[in-house]
Amino acid sequence: MKIIRVLLLMLILWSLPSIALFLVGPNLGSLLSYTTIGLLGVYYLFETKTKPNWWIIVLSFSYFVISGFQYYDSESFFILELIKFFIFIIGGYELVKRTSKEALLTLLILGSLSVAVDALLFPSKFGRYSGFYLNPNEAGFICMYGYALVYSIKNTSIKLLGQFVFTLMGLLTFSRTFIVIWLVVNIASLWISIKNIRVLGIGVLIFTTLIFIDESIGLNNPRFDQLKNIVSNKSISINEVNENSRMETWSKHYEHILESPFFGNGYGTFSGKLDYLGVHNSYLMIAGEAGIIPFMLLLGYVFYLIYGSIYFFKKSPYLILLTITLAMFLLTDHNLFTNYYILFSAMWIQYQILKIKNELFETDNQIELNKIE
Repeated sequence: MKIIRVLLLMLILWSLPSIALFLVGPNLGSLLSYTTIGLLGVYYLFETKTKPNWWIIVLSFSYFVISGFQYYDSESFFILELIKFFIFIIGGYELVKRTSKEALLTLLILGSLSVAVDALLFPSKFGRYSGFYLNPNEAGFICMYGYALVYSIKNTSIKLLGQFVFTLMGLLTFSRTFIVIWLVVNIASLWISIKNIRVLGIGVLIFTTLIFIDESIGLNNPRFDQLKNIVSNKSISINEVNENSRMETWSKHYEHILESPFFGNGYGTFSGKLDYLGVHNSYLMIAGEAGIIPFMLLLGYVFYLIYGSIYFFKKSPYLILLTITLAMFLLTDHNLFTNYYILFSAMWIQYQILKIKNELFETDNQIELNKIE
């Protein structure tokens, strides 16, 4: 089962079906997609069964059922997506429970390095790179999630190296979301230790490295030019910085959400699946497609992760950084139910909270048992 587990982690965390679809074609992409689901089914059948993830099951069921009532495209496509998704959340949660932070961090580092390979071997006139993940914002999430997970490492040298790699790879995506979350996470990390302020010291090294890459291959990215202008105190237009901002995209969907607040507008209407403009916000996507009930369930789930990671802060302080990364990323991405690595990342945080809770419960029971003896 260990080989299957490693294969599944690679398929999910490196988004191999998507990159195969893009580079080779739909045949290989579909093959790897069905291979992922098939292996998850096999993994679940032969692995020891534990308690399922009712949070995600109830959230997903309400979303798909309510939004599905107003889905007027291919029924077979919708049913197939539904079956694949539930196989993922049932089998994937068992995979989550057996994924150590060391294994997760290793795969995230290797996945993030694909961004550098993309930049060096396939320089783009747009100057944004995404590696395995095809979308720079999605690649930025992987880099940011890995960056937050690095705070679980005790060795200072390895931690700083990991922070450097994830930051550099994330900046090569030139994702504004990555930059904002990176700043928030670093500020929040001071809550763990004031010594974490030293990560800002490697900022100069990272910026210098970007300039070297720019001179070597030509990043051709207007956002990097803006960043250089800011550093050199040159004036830039606020409109230029805010061009095509997420808030501008969200505002185009508010009216449609209010038109049907209780039951939404149907599956795919806010996530770009039916030739509609995607909302680029998972919270608004769920509200817009399935209405208020799944929306409140998602909010409840995110608040549960926030509460749990704060409550067990002393035990595992890095969990709040992972939760901040996830919660903020969902504000800018509508692929929670599409890109499995996002949901995998959410369930991994959830299980770490549950594991700590169970460990403390067992410890308390053992203490009471010792008192009785």
